[in-house]
Formats: sequence, structure tokens, C-alpha cells
Amino acid sequence: MRDRLPQLSFVGVAPGSADEDAREFFVDQMEASLIPFYEDYRRMLDREKPDLAVVAPFFFLQSRIACECLERGIHVFVEKPMAVSFEQLERLRRAHAQGRAILCPMLASRYVPSFSAAWRALKDGQVGEPLLITALKSYKLGSRHPMYTHRATYGGTIPWVAIHGIDWIHWFTGGAISEVSGCHTTLGNGGHGEMESSGVCMFRLANSGCASLAFDYFRPGPASTHGEDRVRIAGDKGVLEIAGGEAILFPRDTAPRRLEKEEPLSLFQELIRHLDEGTPLRITAADAFAISELALRCREAADTKSAVAARSTT
Repeated sequence: MRDRLPQLSFVGVAPGSADEDAREFFVDQMEASLIPFYEDYRRMLDREKPDLAVVAPFFFLQSRIACECLERGIHVFVEKPMAVSFEQLERLRRAHAQGRAILCPMLASRYVPSFSAAWRALKDGQVGEPLLITALKSYKLGSRHPMYTHRATYGGTIPWVAIHGIDWIHWFTGGAISEVSGCHTTLGNGGHGEMESSGVCMFRLANSGCASLAFDYFRPGPASTHGEDRVRIAGDKGVLEIAGGEAILFPRDTAPRRLEKEEPLSLFQELIRHLDEGTPLRITAADAFAISELALRCREAADTKSAVAARSTT
């Protein structure tokens, strides 16, 4: 990382809580670097006064720690879900609004070449009006930390897994989503307690179109990748499909063609460029809050078995 971002230096590592076993990882991966290890992240923040904090503790702590960083004027690169409750999300929103620090979520799909190629084709009108979006986000289950077994600490599979697909739909529609509904189940979760194994989120679009997102932990163990991402976007002029790292356009009246992809970009590297030079990010704090709220409302809809408005009216 240092050879690609020579202006970057690490000043400290700390767990997010006393019961997070971070020392073994630190000793194995980072001790030789002479970066100091702190038992208390607050002491690290106050002593080292970093410009940027990478926040990725247990999920239910991410919002609180991100708030503490923002309140100190420290920029934040935060793992998703940024918040596991509406109350956490509102506090994070206030902390961000009251300061001048940047908040960037670890939602990197907009920097994946196949997704950015599809987005450009949409913006160029090659699909016409997008009226139907169907998406899939699938992960291998494996053996997960006990944090995943409780809703209070995990937050749910919609805010953790499905949120990537929610980001796709939000990005491809420009956020024009009016209502969400959904369903999920814990059956087949391999003994992981309250963790949902699979489900579907559904979205009513502002243009009267609709979108659906299936998510699951059922990706087979022998599969070549940990996750599988698929999207199909249908409009009045054609269809776009994203799968296997490629984006293919199927115009209504001409032969299909594979879209040209840009060189892969790193969200984190783009964040450093943004802080150094002011270059724009493809995912803004406003996007991050909107996507996080959508994820929580999809979870609410699935829990209550009812459709809910896509955003708060208060």
C-alpha cells in the first residue's frame, strides 16, 4: 500500500472493544512494522491524532466509533453496515453534519469495472428508461464469528450482504425509489442463531418500474469466488446484464456487445486522492446515508411482512 500511496502512513492499531481479539492479528501481520498497538482506540485517537481512521470493529460498534472520530474532526472510512439501527444512523448523520470530516463507506461496487461500465451505458441512454432491475448477491457461509448469531450485534443479513445490491439499485436509478418490501428467513443458516440465511428485497421505483434483489449465504464451497454478483437491467431500448466480471448490452434491434471496461480502481485510493486533491468520489456521504436507510427499511419490511416508505418523512 505504501508504494501506491507514499503519502500514507499508519500511526496505530486498536480493537473496537475489549472482547475483540485483535492482538493475534496484529502480532502476525503488523508487529514487525513498528506500528504501535493500543488496547483503547480512544487513547490512540487522542494521542496519535490521525487524519483518517479506518473503522471496522464488530458491526454494532461501527456507528459509535465513527461518530467519535467525526466529533474529533477525523475523516472516516467505515465498514458497512454504518449503523444497525435507525437511532444509530441518526446519531451518525448528526455527527457528520456538525463537523467537517469526510465519511466514506466500504461499498466499493461503483469502482468495479463491470459495474461502472454498466452505469455509463445507462447514463448514455443505451437501455432507455430502466423499468425492471433484478439482482443477486450471494456469499459462501462458512463458519462465522458468534457476532453473526445475534441481531443486536450483527444487524441482519440485509444491512450486511444485501446492502451491496441496494447500492447498485440506488446508483442505477439515481435514488428514485419510493417504497420497499421484503422477506427473509433464518432456515438453512448452518446453526448461526438469528442470522438470516437468505431473502428478497423489492423496490417500487419512482418511474412506476420495479426492482428486486435476492441475497443468500448459499454459494457452494467449491465455487471459485467467495461471492457472486449478478444484475439485469431492462428498459424500453434494451437490456444490460452484469455477471462474471463482465457487462453485456443487449440492444433491442442490434446484436449484443460486451461493454468496454476501465482499469480497476480502488475506493480507498480514490478516498486518499479525494482528501489530497478534492477529486470527486463515486459514493458520497449522502449516498451512504440513503443506502444505509434503505437497508434498514428493507429489514423493517422483512421483519414486519409489510411494505414501508423508502425514506423517513420526518
